[in-house]
Amino acid sequence: MRQRARFRTYWAVTSISFRNIREYTVNFLTHFVYFPAELVALFFMYSIVYWQSWLLSSSVVIGGFTLFQLISYLFVSVMLQKVLPQHAMSRQIERDIDDGPLVTYLGKPVDYMGHTFFVDLPRALLFLSFGAVTYVGGVFLLGLPIPLLVNVGLFLPLMLASYSITFLMYFTLALATFWVGRQWWLRQLVALATLIAGGGLIPLTFFPPVAQTILSLLPFQYCYFIPVVVLQGFYEASQLIPIFLLSTVWLVILWGFSRIVWRRGRNRYEGAGG
Repeated sequence: MRQRARFRTYWAVTSISFRNIREYTVNFLTHFVYFPAELVALFFMYSIVYWQSWLLSSSVVIGGFTLFQLISYLFVSVMLQKVLPQHAMSRQIERDIDDGPLVTYLGKPVDYMGHTFFVDLPRALLFLSFGAVTYVGGVFLLGLPIPLLVNVGLFLPLMLASYSITFLMYFTLALATFWVGRQWWLRQLVALATLIAGGGLIPLTFFPPVAQTILSLLPFQYCYFIPVVVLQGFYEASQLIPIFLLSTVWLVILWGFSRIVWRRGRNRYEGAGG
């Protein structure tokens, strides 16, 4: 019964957050227009790259990707960059801790981590919707490959894992404010590392073999590379089981670590009187 009441609270928080987003209509529509412009820009930029490659080597496959596969990869990656938790979420957590509003959350019958997660969720779902609609347009106008339904079904839970992994990293990082104050430079550094090591800028297959091996041991690949290549059907069915298992392992590790940091930080915060 208690868990059901907590879920209803989270649902109410999500609904209010969604209505708040809709209030900013201009910003809402601007983001929707931005996706097609980005897709067209990627198409023309990498068309030039592939044309040069064809002139030099008569090859139109780079890093295992054809031109349209790479455009598809990069666009879905760009979409994920907008779907995944943003710096604004970390800054809000830092302000809650540093300026005192966290005290009001500690007295509520909801978990602060869960509250933060569901407040940010509507923004992520909106960007996912915008990206999906734009990609469908790219299929008809630019000839982008159409993902199989089974791959879409596999992509959705991996995208949820991607969102959760990124959320836990940013959330835990923001909790450092309990001890060292706001560390914007560290947040920027982790964001950059996630983007590069996760395959947000280019697929990880473009990296040297040694770098690929090292990056395959880190959780960053589950933020961008793994969900996108699974959507594109690059993996066999036998390879998917370890992928889902490892993503679950990383989620458990990051969740456990974040809970430890949260408890210690909260005790320190309450001990200091807020």
